[in-house]
Amino acid sequence: MPYILLFLAISVFGISFSSDAEPFTLPRTDTVLLKDKQSDNEYPITIKLPPSYQKQSHKRYPVVYLLDANYSLPIASGASRFMMNSGSIEEVIIVAIGYQKGMSGLNSRIYDYTPFEDKNWQRQTGGARNYLNYLKQSVLPYIDAHYRTSQKNTLVGNSLGGLFAAYTLFTEPTLFSSYVIGSPSVWFKQHDLLALPVVSTSKTTKVYIGIGELEESEGEQMVSGARLLAAKINKQSGALVTTNLFVIPQARHATAFPTTITQALDWIYQVNDN
Repeated sequence: MPYILLFLAISVFGISFSSDAEPFTLPRTDTVLLKDKQSDNEYPITIKLPPSYQKQSHKRYPVVYLLDANYSLPIASGASRFMMNSGSIEEVIIVAIGYQKGMSGLNSRIYDYTPFEDKNWQRQTGGARNYLNYLKQSVLPYIDAHYRTSQKNTLVGNSLGGLFAAYTLFTEPTLFSSYVIGSPSVWFKQHDLLALPVVSTSKTTKVYIGIGELEESEGEQMVSGARLLAAKINKQSGALVTTNLFVIPQARHATAFPTTITQALDWIYQVNDN
């Protein structure tokens, strides 16, 4: 690196090349083990507070609830940091829900995020109703009791988590005011999700669906599934629900989520200066 560029990197960006530099950690975060009141299962819940939380002691904040915390939290935290710091979106509390204690992450997510039992799977499926009750009866009340929250909250799920987010929208639409449905596994159990009745909502709701254009050819025709899902939401959810479907150019299943969460947060929480 030329010396002038090295000097600029150190002075402007604060880059350190010292071997004893402190490792980067997500700022303003705390993790608790939160028990399910019905089953006694425990899940790690990580809460990340926005920059102004401690200074503005009377302010209340929207909450973004993330499934698949191990994967989604670092991405959502990084994606939202500049947008919040620059004032282009509202500051939000991020709550990331991990996998069930004592169970592998794969087994936990497959069981918790799937709405139907499918005996063709080697792993147990069909626990979404119980998991939704856990969110409703344990997670949301805990966050509302311990943090200054507003009523403007969002559920974010990707892949099987996207399937769960859509299931929540259909069955408990007023639980969240916005839904981010990333690369949803609509194909699960022969598209049975699309046969579910949709409970109409009594409040304004935003639904963002993100899908990579290359996911159509990766085995499950997922772009077609996302389009069918969007059409069902538009037809059956009522006039209070606004849907935004974005097919991400050149994105695969493994690469679509960072774009989905960035664009979704900007759409849902954008600050309008006009």
